[in-house]
Amino acid sequence: MISLERRFVLGLAATLLAVFGFLFWGSVTTVRSLAEAYVQARLEHDAEALLGAVWVNPRGQPRMREGRITPVYQQPLSGHYFVVRFSDGRQVRSRSLWDEDLDVPSVPPGEVSSRPVAGPGGQQLWLRAAGYEKGGLSFTLVVAEDMAPLAASINRFQVFVLGVLGLALLVVVLVQRYLLRRGFRTFEQIRDEIRQVSAGRLSQLNTPGPLEIRPLTGEVNRLLERMQQRLERSRLALGNLAHALKGPLSLMTRDLDALPLADEDRHRLAGQLERIGVLVERELKRARLAGEGGTRHFNPRRDVPELLDVLRQLYRDRDLDIVSGELPNQILPLDHEDMLELLGNLLDNACKWARRRIDIRVSLGRDLDLTVADDGPGIAEEDRDALLRRGGRLDEQEPGHGLGLAIVRDLVEAYHGTLGLNPSDRLGGLSVNVRLPLSGYSE
Repeated sequence: MISLERRFVLGLAATLLAVFGFLFWGSVTTVRSLAEAYVQARLEHDAEALLGAVWVNPRGQPRMREGRITPVYQQPLSGHYFVVRFSDGRQVRSRSLWDEDLDVPSVPPGEVSSRPVAGPGGQQLWLRAAGYEKGGLSFTLVVAEDMAPLAASINRFQVFVLGVLGLALLVVVLVQRYLLRRGFRTFEQIRDEIRQVSAGRLSQLNTPGPLEIRPLTGEVNRLLERMQQRLERSRLALGNLAHALKGPLSLMTRDLDALPLADEDRHRLAGQLERIGVLVERELKRARLAGEGGTRHFNPRRDVPELLDVLRQLYRDRDLDIVSGELPNQILPLDHEDMLELLGNLLDNACKWARRRIDIRVSLGRDLDLTVADDGPGIAEEDRDALLRRGGRLDEQEPGHGLGLAIVRDLVEAYHGTLGLNPSDRLGGLSVNVRLPLSGYSE
């Protein structure tokens, strides 16, 4: 998609090109008209001077007084010519015509005719023919001038105007581009802040921007605030609901034995209540793992040790050895609570099945790679797909095993990542590998 800057520059260039083209056409047309008017006036003046030079000698022969003729009409092929044609067919020609001839039209006295004609040596002449009566003689006086020098001057003027207009177009476009870039610096700041919001470095846009986009930046900030508030309320409500259900559920489990039920029905209801209790306990664990995350994004070096401390407290009776390798110290464009929930479920399942040791590895490249391995019994290859299905469980005696990995699968899919279950080469148990893309992250 074309950027706004390029659209503005191209639009301005096209507009200026049209305007400058019209100005060029107008200026050249005006100069040509002025040049033709100037030639017409000069030919008219020359015709009046030549008219005064026409006389008839005592023998009745028409002549031109030499002293009244401009010297340019005496030079051969000078580009300035005249012909006087009398009504009886006689004519007087300028010496500048040499052996050439002009097509002289017959013009009645009192009328004037002007037109371009071909002249000697391929010259382009502008011809003026006017009819006169003088001393009882009726004649047509034709004056012509070569337009080539004037056309050359007009061509030089066109080149000059084109150069000036082209330079002006370039200067205006460059100046406009500079002004646009200065004006867009605020937009670049807003774009950088949006990237920082995406990467978790900011929670709101700090630059309101120019007056035209302040409503937009204000609305973005309001949406960010509302989204975070709703997310926090949803998580808090879920934790509160699980905590509120725990008490009544315990009472129902205790009072079940007092009900007059058959053993089969009592065991069935007890199993359902136990399953509800497992789900409630899991939500309480998720609430403890998430804590008060606020608007934070995920930083492995900051957040993973806190999570490991919580798990060590939850499973302190197992005396598990939970270790991690070197953790990247970078803020990632991943929600803090989502990552704690994902890792919390992986580690929670590993803690339930591990004998002694659990390893977690976090590596950062183009993607975020998470690996949680344990030294437990592992999972057969044919059972791994079933385990990833929501609610899928391989051991009904160990509460909630399958739901945790199903939650992990949903989170991984939400971030367009991949989830794999493999045997652990180091510890011999199960190794869960998660890869999440970081397309929105920049260093």
